[in-house]
Amino acid sequence: MRSRRQTLRRLLVFAFFLALPVTLNYYSPYLMTQGTAERIATFSLAFWLAVFATSLVCGRAFCGWACPFNGLQQAAETVGYRPLRRVRFLPVVKYALWTAWAGAVVGVAISVGGWRGFDPLYMTEYGVSVSEAGNLVTYFALVGFTLAPLGLGRRGFCRNLCPFGVWGIVGEKLGHLARIPRLKLNADSGACSSCGTCTRNCPMQLDVESMVARGDMRETECFMCLTCADICPKKAIRVGFGRG
Repeated sequence: MRSRRQTLRRLLVFAFFLALPVTLNYYSPYLMTQGTAERIATFSLAFWLAVFATSLVCGRAFCGWACPFNGLQQAAETVGYRPLRRVRFLPVVKYALWTAWAGAVVGVAISVGGWRGFDPLYMTEYGVSVSEAGNLVTYFALVGFTLAPLGLGRRGFCRNLCPFGVWGIVGEKLGHLARIPRLKLNADSGACSSCGTCTRNCPMQLDVESMVARGDMRETECFMCLTCADICPKKAIRVGFGRG
């Protein structure tokens, strides 16, 4: 049975997906870069810097609890899904996309001398992102880009192509290196019965059972959905806060 926390989480990410026609520009790498070229700090710039900052403490919790593209894949997977087929080197794509994105913003900012103003509604008339045909094309192109990797299996976009999640990955690793107290999963291998429930129910298809056995729950692709902690019949996985 799904816990109340997981019901809430699933409702949240689906709600963020439904809101995407309004909020799309607020996530936009293009507007972030274009605004920087005009020396304007956009909402998307502030937003992704905030996601990065929170990931120092919360890891990839944004991906698990607030990402609209998570909500889209979750909705698609209610129809049916298959295990993810791994393609060698394909996961590198998301890091390449993120590097190009972050590098472009930094490079443009340096070339124009930085930002001189903040416009949260930059190129977003009336605060609504999808307000004309051109925006609609962008919206459906992004939806298609998110859904297409499902052909490889469950969470194909998250695992292989999503540059958004890399903000959280980089932040989590830096937070760990700096030993910043943060949200974390703790495992009690002695309490584990090796039933495999955690692994079978992990949305990101991680081998959670092996993580518990070695007593280390840190994993790059974990987006802190807390499903494993909520579903473990022996309570061998718990949510905590601290270093390590």
